[in-house]
Amino acid sequence: MKTILKNPAYSLKDFRILPSYTDETHKAADVSLRTPLCRCGADFIHLNLPFLSAAMHAVTGIEMATTLSTLGGVGVLPLIASIEEQCRMVRAVKRYKAGFQTDILTFSPEQKIRELRNVMEKTSYSIFPVTDSGLFHGRLMGVITDKDFDPRFDLDRDIKEKMKTALHVGVEVDDLKEANRLMIEYGRGFLPIVTREGTLQSVVFKKDMDRHIRHPEAAVDARKRHLVGAAVSTHPEDRARIEALVQSDVDFLVIDASDGFTVFQKETLQWIKHHFTTPAIAGNIVTGEAFQMLAELKADAVKIGMGIGSGCTTQEVKATGRGQATAIMEIAKARNEYYKKTNTYIPLIADGGINSPIDIAVALALGADSVMMGNFFARFAESPGKLVKAGGKYVKEYWMEGSRKAFNLRRYHQSAATFFEEGVVGYVPYEGSIFDAIPVAGQRLKATLSTAGVSNIRELHENAVLELQTITAREAGGIHDMTVRRCC
Repeated sequence: MKTILKNPAYSLKDFRILPSYTDETHKAADVSLRTPLCRCGADFIHLNLPFLSAAMHAVTGIEMATTLSTLGGVGVLPLIASIEEQCRMVRAVKRYKAGFQTDILTFSPEQKIRELRNVMEKTSYSIFPVTDSGLFHGRLMGVITDKDFDPRFDLDRDIKEKMKTALHVGVEVDDLKEANRLMIEYGRGFLPIVTREGTLQSVVFKKDMDRHIRHPEAAVDARKRHLVGAAVSTHPEDRARIEALVQSDVDFLVIDASDGFTVFQKETLQWIKHHFTTPAIAGNIVTGEAFQMLAELKADAVKIGMGIGSGCTTQEVKATGRGQATAIMEIAKARNEYYKKTNTYIPLIADGGINSPIDIAVALALGADSVMMGNFFARFAESPGKLVKAGGKYVKEYWMEGSRKAFNLRRYHQSAATFFEEGVVGYVPYEGSIFDAIPVAGQRLKATLSTAGVSNIRELHENAVLELQTITAREAGGIHDMTVRRCC
């Protein structure tokens, strides 16, 4: 028999967090945003900022994933048609080891400067090691930069004619402080690290080291490389993709499905758990019953949300979905009951319907451990969307995975012949660099926790007091009865 639930579903925007007493231990400056992302064996992978960029082509590429990890969060690379390309992106993010880069383009002395110039134009890189073999782990012969040759006259010369051979190097240096000391001593912004025999091991750039020093809370693995996740589908042919991503050192897998309460999700999760130890995040789901299934299958974290993305039309075209606040509350309750019975804590990721610091705070207060966002991150320079000018203002192109532009058949279990859209293509306001915006968003979130009388996200779960708001109460909580002057 059919079941009709008469209680309404609520969105994140229906709630506000009530203030609690703030004492000297709950000052905003002392609030911690460290949170478990997913289980990893007997421990967890932790983030220092509870933000994930969505596995969407318009949101997460190499630059977004690297930048967000630098700031303490993590990016999830989308499901790309080519397995090789997705793995290349993973390796590109992982190549940074606390400033020690091990995947740098190199040239041989016999190559022409024309080849070098073409690579410079395509990549915007300006400095390259030169090795005897042209391979990264060859014997270091010299270094060439964009200032060492004149493109008007030198393009047909060999690189060896223009490269610098008097080099300052670090010999078997593996300590960042020592590398920094050497760069200061040599007055250089670039330091090759070699073996005693002269084989190139890694390269340290001052700009990368400066970035590491400025952002000590970066989300990194045990080898000090950026954390990164990758999306996979439930289709059996993606098992080769999963294996390739694991071999590429991806930190965690995200089973990318609009509906995670299926036999397909079950079989995929079982297969991953049988073959690999790499954490697997499952979803998306919106009910406690679905959580129970995924928990029993040993999911390392669960994503919550269906049909509530800013450009998602799933609820309009299929009548399936749920208000995000209600979904989080029900699944958080199921998670807490499961934890009491098994002593196994499964982190929850709120995915969708989150595009402001208010939404983030409410999602965490209701029980999420972190939030995955698309619209929020698509606005920044680091997202892959094209920057265009419309109506005199700059905007970024943004499209859903269920749109015809993305054509992500694997995520929605559709075929090319019967495809129908579950998302739209559009634009979002351009808001500059993530480096400028995310620290402010993090500080706003810390201020919220301070006002709620807590010092971390776990305490927020346990002690937050939330209240439903009427439409008029929400309106009164915003700007009203005045004209805003947009100036300083």
